[in-house]
Amino acid sequence: MEDMEEGTVLIDGINLYYETSGSGEPVLLIAGLGDSTAIWHRQTPELSAHHHLIRLDNRGSGKSDVPAGPYTIQQMASDAVQTLDALGIGWAHIVGTAMGGMVGQEIAIQYPDKALSLSLIATQCGGIHAFGASAENADALEELATTEMDPQDRARAWVPYMFSPSFIENYPDLIDEYIQINALHAPTTDGLRAQWAALMGYDSWERLPYITAPSLILQGDHDVLVPVENADVLGVRIPEARIAIIPGAGHALAFEAAEAVNKLLLDFFVENSDTETGE
Repeated sequence: MEDMEEGTVLIDGINLYYETSGSGEPVLLIAGLGDSTAIWHRQTPELSAHHHLIRLDNRGSGKSDVPAGPYTIQQMASDAVQTLDALGIGWAHIVGTAMGGMVGQEIAIQYPDKALSLSLIATQCGGIHAFGASAENADALEELATTEMDPQDRARAWVPYMFSPSFIENYPDLIDEYIQINALHAPTTDGLRAQWAALMGYDSWERLPYITAPSLILQGDHDVLVPVENADVLGVRIPEARIAIIPGAGHALAFEAAEAVNKLLLDFFVENSDTETGE
């Protein structure tokens, strides 16, 4: 993208990598477990045409530093907010997928003035109130998140858990693209383990009613890692939250159902825009 800028900010002794593009109201995109900014490449062109887009590599992934773990979701929420501050951005539409959705929840809970709106993609509240994956899929996820593996092998092994069977069958080119992105910006095993600890230790259920930002919950009904029931849990607990279920889509919702997700996000941003800029 021609107008893309990239850099790092030093937050609490850690270099965090970011990319920005576009102009307009700010939108912060927060990736999931082990993912880098590149995972948003099917959102970036369209969202950047209307908004100032900020993409962040969480600590432990992409081009950001990998400090010793374990991490917490609260740490990553603080990282994200301090990155916005360092870039001179007062608030943003907050968008998080999977583990990044937990980070988004925490931003909206702890830093309500930073969240003009909150969009949660394929995520859950954690703890005993979350609906977990089947035992078989949960075991596979933990192995993929904690075992030393070749980046290409790990990226390929994620595929059956990230996408619906029909998407895998019908869009082999996009699957290959996904694998290449993941392998190119692969997290270290130490980074993955540290993020995995954050994910497993998170529980927002008691505090979800504190969220004041307008909230949109996006979920695929073929998600085998974060079952669709989690959207209802979040929707009940977050005041006046809106739920949109995308039929047939798996866990990597923003990638698999990019067109639908982009439209839902852009419409939601317009509906919850502010007349004063966040920058």
